[in-house]
Amino acid sequence: MKVTFTGNAFRLLLPALFSLLGCGPGLAQSGFPGRSVQGEVEAGGLVSTDRATPFWLRTNLYGIVPLESPIVTLRASLRREYGRLDTTRAARRFDWGFVVNPVVNAGRENGLLLPEAFVKVKYGMIELFGGRRREVIGLGDTTLTSGFLIGSGNALPIPKIQIGTRGYASLPFLGRFVAVSASFGHAWFNVPYIRGAYLHQKHLYLRFGKPRSRLKVHAGINHQVQWGGEAEYLKGPAGLSANGKLPSSLKDYGFIISAIVPGNWAERGYISFDSYKIGNHLGSYDFGLEFNTRQGNLMLYHQHPYEDVSSLLFMNFPDGLWGFSWANVPPLTRSPAFRLERLTLEYLMTVDQTASTFYVPGSSYQGADNYFNHGQYKEGWSYRNRSIGTPFLAPITNYRPEVQAQSGGFFPNNRVRMWYAGARGLVKNRVGLTLRASYSQNFGTIPVPYAAAIGQFSALAGAEIPLSRWPNTVLTTSLAVDGKGMFPAAAGGFFSVRKRW
Repeated sequence: MKVTFTGNAFRLLLPALFSLLGCGPGLAQSGFPGRSVQGEVEAGGLVSTDRATPFWLRTNLYGIVPLESPIVTLRASLRREYGRLDTTRAARRFDWGFVVNPVVNAGRENGLLLPEAFVKVKYGMIELFGGRRREVIGLGDTTLTSGFLIGSGNALPIPKIQIGTRGYASLPFLGRFVAVSASFGHAWFNVPYIRGAYLHQKHLYLRFGKPRSRLKVHAGINHQVQWGGEAEYLKGPAGLSANGKLPSSLKDYGFIISAIVPGNWAERGYISFDSYKIGNHLGSYDFGLEFNTRQGNLMLYHQHPYEDVSSLLFMNFPDGLWGFSWANVPPLTRSPAFRLERLTLEYLMTVDQTASTFYVPGSSYQGADNYFNHGQYKEGWSYRNRSIGTPFLAPITNYRPEVQAQSGGFFPNNRVRMWYAGARGLVKNRVGLTLRASYSQNFGTIPVPYAAAIGQFSALAGAEIPLSRWPNTVLTTSLAVDGKGMFPAAAGGFFSVRKRW
């Protein structure tokens, strides 16, 4: 949800929020044991040497940071989590919760966003929720990743209703050696360019190894489908739709969730464009190997993309996200002056795409997968001008004008090689430090390749400093830099004060 407003309204909100941040120590008891409702307020600002916000200051933040700077931002959240904060008591089998998270931005683009506003209920390990909820899609390091392949948390969450497990649910009849994570959801793809479009989502992952086993193996698949909707651009001789409308009735739903089209598709009223698949189907196979020791947790993972049958059969290998993550176990004795908490290394490859042509000689399968682009959904796998998947495959408007001029398609650069390193540490068991750095080689698309590969370096250094005079209050600072390439050369910083109660 987004609502625009005037600068005067923003100035009226600013003193009120700072008065909340200035609550005295007597009102800020740590955690409020026994209370299940928690709150948070944050006030901050972002500046940059260029109009464009540096990459790592806006990436994987659920669309709440504008593409252009400077900005002033006010953020708040109110939530009720499952169970009690008193962890000595067993969790209730039935429970409920909610989150409301408004964000107010003022600058080149003023607005009110709701990246989270949902209600959830659970019974045992089964959960039902409805609304906007911050999520990522896939297996890997959710805390320090460069961005998961299919669902990275880069775009504003899409409103939906979903039923599924709460993480992994062990199967007692198999000795808890096998655990299942699954979900089934329906979302409303409410974007300006097409009316009445939907999103179907589901996933199924298996974990092999008991909860306390040193070695665990993960494997699974997720499936995403944009479907339905109507728009003027769908009309015309291109054969994208019948009268500007895409299949969106209940009788179409079985073909959406099964990804199967009947042989008599013409008799059922479908056009030739829909004879392959009804809607825009994509997703990933995910694999992980987890190893636990007394010193820490190590995980190796791979997310393999698919958009058609050829990629389902791994004909686009080695495309995908490859990752290594190491999480350190806190020492039982006194902590050192500096401790590395987590290290993540990732490599993204999207260059293969099965073949360089759509029709592959001697094969019944198609190539030129053209990731995230789609003919019927002209803005592809994006939501409100942000990539839903990895931020390294971005909409054309995210790039500098000189790059836009030599590009084609809404996702003009989906052939990428990218190397990423992220680290998180703790100084004197108090100050948190985060480092991120990425370098990518960008080749455009198969239909419109760049004349030469464009390199892009981006980095960020951040710190979270508790303010001892104000309990539960943290000063956050982040400095980021972009080298000239896909983005303008720029340096910028974000500073905020955050209070929890």
